[in-house]
Amino acid sequence: MHQISLGEFQYAVDTLELLSLTTQVDVRKKYLKLSRKYHPDMEGGSTQKFQDIQEAYTILTEYMESFRFVFDVDEFKRQNPILVNIEHGFLEGK
Repeated sequence: MHQISLGEFQYAVDTLELLSLTTQVDVRKKYLKLSRKYHPDMEGGSTQKFQDIQEAYTILTEYMESFRFVFDVDEFKRQNPILVNIEHGFLEGK
């Protein structure tokens, strides 16, 4: 496993057309959708685009496998703003 550069990371995100807040499941779904669309055996497929998609997915799975999770309250609040608001009663008008 090599250290992923920022350029590789950005290339992979752009190639798979990902949003900034995405789950591993969503990344896999997007990969599968794009790899089917651009498979060389499909009409309108492209060997180069298909290879780019495979490379991007490899880069991102490597990144996700070595991701360092932050287990603190502030990170939880950033990841789950709706849950935090409900817990504090903001959506209930309190």
